[in-house]
Amino acid sequence: MTCARILVVTLSNIGDAIMTTPVLASLHAQYPDARIDLVCDVRSSALFEPCPYMGRLLKRDKKSGWKGYWQLIAALRQTNYDVIVDLRTDFLLYLLRGKQKFKKLSNQNTLHLHSVEKHLAAIHGLVGRRTPLVQLWASEQDQQTVAAQFSTPGRWLAIGPGANFSGKIWPVERYVAVANALAAHIDGVVLLGSAADCSLAKHFTAQATLPVYDACGRLSLPQSYALLKQCHVYLGNDSGLGHMAAAAGLPTFTLFGPGSPGRYLPWSTQAYFIQDPQQSISGITVQEVVDRLHTLLLQTGK
Repeated sequence: MTCARILVVTLSNIGDAIMTTPVLASLHAQYPDARIDLVCDVRSSALFEPCPYMGRLLKRDKKSGWKGYWQLIAALRQTNYDVIVDLRTDFLLYLLRGKQKFKKLSNQNTLHLHSVEKHLAAIHGLVGRRTPLVQLWASEQDQQTVAAQFSTPGRWLAIGPGANFSGKIWPVERYVAVANALAAHIDGVVLLGSAADCSLAKHFTAQATLPVYDACGRLSLPQSYALLKQCHVYLGNDSGLGHMAAAAGLPTFTLFGPGSPGRYLPWSTQAYFIQDPQQSISGITVQEVVDRLHTLLLQTGK
């Protein structure tokens, strides 16, 4: 089939959006000359801006309400797409112009699948059964910006101390205790997160006994990805940063409170996790994390 124009409707949260990138990779591999337009949220749109095969980025701003949504639909209807893949809504497909349309699979029928597998299953009929890894991109300028700020070689432990709600956040003093206990095996800690995580980073830095590079609130999403590529291992809560670290090729160690690791663990052969049986983030002990992370550091030869 000749395919020149593809539209993909992705998800909103950063981690969820990253877990749709294997769909983009599969479509690009199947149709390397096609232009892929993307509907995404404002908050996650920066992830896709450096993508080399991206066409238009159409951003949905929830703050604009239904008026903004109808304006977006009107803009989309100006193009007659060869393929439309909607991984988010149950109705947008029916309002747009496209020759072939593929909708998201229901949660009820995919509870046994990882989210990446669920998204890929929606397009099996188009691209076959591909299982690519998640991927992200950083422009040359972003890489240079990060290199100018941080170019210290060594075994850096990346830590994401924040998350999108308090029930997912492991106490920051425990992260400090883990890092201090592993001081003989790492050269320092890189802290990543949004401006909302700055207070956690300040608390961490004040108690740490080893070098800390605090990037919280200072970098764009592509720049954070570029920084992660300079690190050795990632440790953090169930948040988008773990998925970014997986895309950067890092072994990831995720601390789960509520949530389903089977569906939301970073998509990688090097993804590990701990979850308290009661799904309480505070039920995870420092010693558990130190022991597991120490083993992981030994496995990676560091």
